[in-house]
Amino acid sequence: MGYTHYWSYTPQAEGFRAAWLQLQLDAAAIIDFVQRQDVQLAGGDGTGAPRIDDGAIRFNGRQADGDDYETFSIDLNPHRPREREESGFFWEFCKTGERPYDMAVTAVLLRAHTLAPDFFAIQSDGDWDSDWLEARAIHRILFGDPGMADPFTDTTQGPRAARTPVG
Repeated sequence: MGYTHYWSYTPQAEGFRAAWLQLQLDAAAIIDFVQRQDVQLAGGDGTGAPRIDDGAIRFNGRQADGDDYETFSIDLNPHRPREREESGFFWEFCKTGERPYDMAVTAVLLRAHTLAPDFFAIQSDGDWDSDWLEARAIHRILFGDPGMADPFTDTTQGPRAARTPVG
């Protein structure tokens, strides 16, 4: 195992898609902020530049510094086995090993949940009141106080929208 963050989301839901452009812009602001704190980020494989575009938000720690671990990625059109597609949500995780890029991972996850709480659920091995303080501070500085208690939920059950019966 290892220090891990989990999320589930409904990327095809109108509510998530409505928040996607803002999430891209805000993820770019988070990455810029974190890099100004001397935390170097790279592309998913630990080299190159972080990726933020119409299809994905993807980054890692920088391999050259020994700060890479698992790739963090939120995909607008994830490619997964059919079983997950039928459930209406996608479940993901990222082990950061508590490396410095964890600051950006948690801040982007918090922002995604704040922008689309019914469509993006988060959970973590870390504690909301201690391990997520940096993410909460970044959110407060860049976007205002997220104004929430512990948002962690059982991500294996999907976000609220996936648990709410339709009709």
